[in-house]
Amino acid sequence: MTIPAEVAAKLLRRPVRPLRASRAALEGRRIVITGAAGSIGRALALRLAQFQPRSLCLVDTSDHGLIETMNAVAEASPGVAVSERLCDVRDLSRLTQVFERAQPELVIHAAALKYVHLGERHPGECVLTNLIGARNAIEALRQTGGGRFVLISTDKAASPTSVMGACKRLAELYVRDVAARQSNVQAIAVRFGNVFGSRGSVVPIFLDQIRRGVPVTVTHPDMERYFMLLEEAVDLILQAASRELVNEQGLSPVLLLDMGEPLPIIELAQRMVEAFTPAGRSPSPIVITGLKEGEQLTEQLQDEHEVLLPAHVDGLWRLQPVAPARALSEADLTSLEGTARTRSDAVLRQRVFALLDQVLRPQNQAAAG
Repeated sequence: MTIPAEVAAKLLRRPVRPLRASRAALEGRRIVITGAAGSIGRALALRLAQFQPRSLCLVDTSDHGLIETMNAVAEASPGVAVSERLCDVRDLSRLTQVFERAQPELVIHAAALKYVHLGERHPGECVLTNLIGARNAIEALRQTGGGRFVLISTDKAASPTSVMGACKRLAELYVRDVAARQSNVQAIAVRFGNVFGSRGSVVPIFLDQIRRGVPVTVTHPDMERYFMLLEEAVDLILQAASRELVNEQGLSPVLLLDMGEPLPIIELAQRMVEAFTPAGRSPSPIVITGLKEGEQLTEQLQDEHEVLLPAHVDGLWRLQPVAPARALSEADLTSLEGTARTRSDAVLRQRVFALLDQVLRPQNQAAAG
C-alpha cells in the first residue's frame, strides 16, 4: 500500500515543501543513477524521465529491481532512451566500463546499505559500499570525462555513532575535497532525514503490522526522527543536480531540506494505527522491542564541526564547516578499503572512527605531533 503525499503530510503534521528544479539543466543530459532499483532510485528515474534526458542509465546489483524500474520508466515515459546495467559500485573497473558506455554528464549516487544495525554487524560491507562505492563512482566519472556528481547522504552522518553514519560522513568529506580540487567533477552532497514510506522504513513495516492485526513494534518510547516525503527527497536531489550552489568558502555544500521538528516514532505509530485500522477491527497494540545495534534515540542535522545556514532557495539549508577539515586522501581510502577486506570487524570499526576524527580535528593531530 502506497500512502498518498497528502495523507503522509497529515501524518507528519507539516506541509509538503515542493522545490522546483531547473528543467534546462536536466533536459537533454546523459544521466546515470546508481542504486536505481531502490525506492529513491526508482522515484528519481521516473521524475528525471519527465525532463526528457538524452539518455538515462540505471545501475544496480538487483536484477529484479532493475527490471521493475526499467518497466516503470518505459511505461511512464516511452520516448526516453533508458538502459540498465547490472553492476556493483564496489567494482571500480566494471563501473568505469559502464560509465565509458553511458558517458554521463550527471551521476546521482543513490547506491548504499542503509540499515544501521546491519552496518554494525557487517562493517566491512558498509565501508565497501557506502564509502568506497562513492569514491569509485566519482573516480569512474572523472576517468570518463567528468560532470556533476550528487551524493545521497543521511542525517546519521552528523556526530555519527554507527559505522553507517561514519561512512556517510567520510563520503561527504570526500565529495567536498573533490569540489575543492576543482577537477572535472563538480560534486555536491544532500543529507536526508528518514524518507517516509521508503523500502524498509518504519512506515511500510507499521502498515503491514496494522493490516495483519499484529502488534506495532517501536524500539524505544523516546525514539524520534526527522522525516521527508519521497517527493521531497527527489526534489532535493534535483535541486542539487540542477543549481550552482556554493558556500561562503567557495565549496559545494552539503544541502538539507527544512523538515521541521523531529517526530516521535511512537506518535507516528499511534497516528497510523488510528488512520489505517480496518473498520470493525480492534486497533493493533503498540509494543516496545528495544534499541537495535547502533541506533540513536534522536538524530541531529548538524554537529559541532558545521553550521546550518540558508541556501538562498526557499525550503533548503546548507551546511558550512566551522573550520577547514584535513583532506581525505586516496591513501586514506585505499588503506581503509584494505582493512575492510582483510581485518577483523573490531579493527575496522576503530580505524573508521579514527580516520573520521583525524579528518575533522586536524588541529588535534598537529598538537599531538
